[in-house]
Amino acid sequence: MGEKITENFKLDKILRVDLTSGSVKSEPLERGAKELIGGKGVAAFYMLKEVKPGTDPLSPENRLIFSWGPLTGLAPTTSRLVVSTKSPLTGTFLDSYSGGMFPAKLRFGLPGHVAIIFEGKAEETCYLSVDHGNAELVPAPELRGKSVFELYQKFGDGAEIAGIGVGGEKMVRYATISSDRGTHHAGRGGAGAVMGSKNLKCVVVKSDPPALPKEIRDLAAAYVKKLRENPGTQWAIQIGTAGTTFSSQSAGLLPSLGWRMGRFFGYDSIGPEKVKESVKERKTCYFCPLACGYALKLKGKFEIETRKGPEYETIAMLGPNCGIDDLSAISKLDSLCGEYGIDTIEVGNIIGWLMRCNEEGIKIFDIKFGDVEKCIQVIEAIAHRDGRLGNTLADGLKKAASVFGGEDFIAECKGMGYPGYDPRGSVAMALAYATSDRGACHKRSWAVGPTTFWGDAPYDYEKAPRFVKEDHDNNSALWCLAICDFASPVYLEDLGSEWLRALGYNFTREQLKSLGAKVWSMVREFNVRHGFDRKDDYLPKIMTRPLEGEGPARGKSIDPEKFNQMLDKYYELQGWTKDGKPKSSFGL
Repeated sequence: MGEKITENFKLDKILRVDLTSGSVKSEPLERGAKELIGGKGVAAFYMLKEVKPGTDPLSPENRLIFSWGPLTGLAPTTSRLVVSTKSPLTGTFLDSYSGGMFPAKLRFGLPGHVAIIFEGKAEETCYLSVDHGNAELVPAPELRGKSVFELYQKFGDGAEIAGIGVGGEKMVRYATISSDRGTHHAGRGGAGAVMGSKNLKCVVVKSDPPALPKEIRDLAAAYVKKLRENPGTQWAIQIGTAGTTFSSQSAGLLPSLGWRMGRFFGYDSIGPEKVKESVKERKTCYFCPLACGYALKLKGKFEIETRKGPEYETIAMLGPNCGIDDLSAISKLDSLCGEYGIDTIEVGNIIGWLMRCNEEGIKIFDIKFGDVEKCIQVIEAIAHRDGRLGNTLADGLKKAASVFGGEDFIAECKGMGYPGYDPRGSVAMALAYATSDRGACHKRSWAVGPTTFWGDAPYDYEKAPRFVKEDHDNNSALWCLAICDFASPVYLEDLGSEWLRALGYNFTREQLKSLGAKVWSMVREFNVRHGFDRKDDYLPKIMTRPLEGEGPARGKSIDPEKFNQMLDKYYELQGWTKDGKPKSSFGL
């Protein structure tokens, strides 16, 4: 079935796709969801209302939601897709983000809509076609087994695609949804596995941007100027996320050798200067003046040209954490993960853990730090769930440690591996990881910046809760509008309220700040309903042990008692109980 849709800058509809019956229909956005604007807020509303406690994330009853915001594709740096579901990796609410061309094209292809809700399960592999306002499900068993790159060969240059690779089809619990020829990924938490469980291979979009009134064009031009000139965006313009490698190495919190050290012996070979000299092209998302991405041309262990990246998190986790000091080798592993559609942060944690276990005498797999060829073998095994090792690793780091041993060497929370900032060099990040709604995540709160990289409070347990709470509220508000994190120095000035007014919405900065806190607590209520509480906001044992090696964080560890005091204060600031539960229910 299909449906013709007309343009509307004020988004007030959703598209509901029932994969079991094959129906595709437009519905009015519910009143309670309208108050949450779009993006994360709308997804939180429908997830809280429609996904019952105890739902298996890989069952037809789970929802998979693609959402965006009213600014998407109209304001600069807003081509952002929010993918939400119940995570098969952690069992929590999951919202994962990606940029590129696809989000703007999707918004243009579904005028007036703010989200797509996928439910049920198709009998055979299929895809959703969105073609200039017409949306329909198309059976496509021939697409099974194809990579995202190969999908573009089928659908041609006029289409933008978001889909899964073999990892998603095999329901690897940290499979990604890849778009823009595999250069952008809704990466963490396993949304790709949920997509695979529903036999949905991809979403294919063909659309054209709408004509914009002069006042919108003028506002966009003013924001382009702000974004290009703001001091807080210059790092993105100059080098992109690779520059973070310098900050982490300097602060002594760059994960190295399976979370053993905070400085890497091979830094010069994988750091920002090496990236700069290897750049062949800068990459940008739709209507973004920052162009923070980069494609590299490398000649080392491998001769390779990347489509985009590798970004900092991938460099950190597949490089130093695995003892690999060759940028071409890191890029090779990154491209392999991209081809199969699996999360590089999770893979880097798993491989580093295997190496650390091997070094500590726990012989799960014979792999030493720096062994690139065996890294490739592990990635292949995971993506195809090959053998007992591959099948177990595909279920995640925490599950693997429970099966094989080595629990003392895993860095994770709620089953999601830590990203590239060792909190023994910035204690606020220990709290950020523990209280993140989807599992250990640096995107909900990047407290390492103001406390450590340009701040003077890396070990201040008292200040950390407020930093983290502020980030959670602000980011939740920005993600309802689907604004890129890297543009936050500009948009945080009014939390996007100027743009909302121009598009017919009426929100003040104070209302948006409150909205951010509300959405954060809504998601916490979802997690509580699904069995989570304070016990799940934990500190892994490895972080209570002194960090080895060199750098300012040498010999540092996280004090469990002070960690719990941070947790108490954070809950108090959020208005939750001592068990981490919101004091009032949203009643959905």
